[in-house]
Amino acid sequence: MGQHYYYRHEIIELFECDEDLLDNLEAEDLVAPVRVDEEPEPVFPLDQVERIRIITNLMEDLGVNLQGCAVILEMREQMLHMRERFDRILEALHAEFESRQR
Repeated sequence: MGQHYYYRHEIIELFECDEDLLDNLEAEDLVAPVRVDEEPEPVFPLDQVERIRIITNLMEDLGVNLQGCAVILEMREQMLHMRERFDRILEALHAEFESRQR
């Protein structure tokens, strides 16, 4: 496999969580394992592992429930998209400034 994936049992071991938590995260559509042709079971790509890390930290460290995690993850996604747009705007402004300086 070119991209790294984690199996369900690796996620459980890595985050010291139980299988029920993963079931709940999947049921609430907070994470989504993927099927890969060469793998016998669904696996979690790195972006989903990052989501699980965030969720487990929110739940364990801050006592956030699953619905709260969903809201926070959505807000995080929106902030990341806004940052990407802002970066593109800054790049365009920089390019415009550079072209006017010549």
